[in-house]
Amino acid sequence: MYLAMAMDGNTLESKVSQQFETGKYLLVVDTTNLSVSAIENCHDFSAESLAQKVIDLNCEGIITGAISDPQAFEILADACITRFLGSGKTGMEALGLMKKRDLKLIRNIEGTDGCGGDHDHHH
Repeated sequence: MYLAMAMDGNTLESKVSQQFETGKYLLVVDTTNLSVSAIENCHDFSAESLAQKVIDLNCEGIITGAISDPQAFEILADACITRFLGSGKTGMEALGLMKKRDLKLIRNIEGTDGCGGDHDHHH
């Protein structure tokens, strides 16, 4: 499968960006053989066009920091792109944690795995 990663650098040794929109590179990783193609995140990409690029490149998920742009978040969520929180880790660490299902999911725009809103889940 293809996985997008918002990164501070253009290799898997680089760190995952703190924020989707401000990552210097969008890496597309083929998880079957770890081949990587890097797309430089120039200033001509809006958060929305970056999110659309993830979809256009057939990525099934993204490892990133917070996705603070509401439209970009919706674009990824509506396309059923799984959003993993990996900021501060290297690309390789984040991939390893994802395989073990140890990366938190980004379920809301705050970048947490809660569902948002003012309620609790106690039964």
